[in-house]
Amino acid sequence: MLYNVDDGHRAVLFDCFQGVKLDVIEEGTHFMISWLHRPIIFDIRTRPRSILSITEIK
Repeated sequence: MLYNVDDGHRAVLFDCFQGVKLDVIEEGTHFMISWLHRPIIFDIRTRPRSILSITEIK
């Protein structure tokens, strides 16, 4: 079975027998064994944040 890892995402494989594999899977199309592996896909893009401050600038 094939699965896609989109831009700005990374994946790790969960193996039914060994648990989570340590390899990080980059973007692209990858192969997995459907009854043995399950991809867990993470969004790694940065997001802007606003931080409120109560100090005054002189």
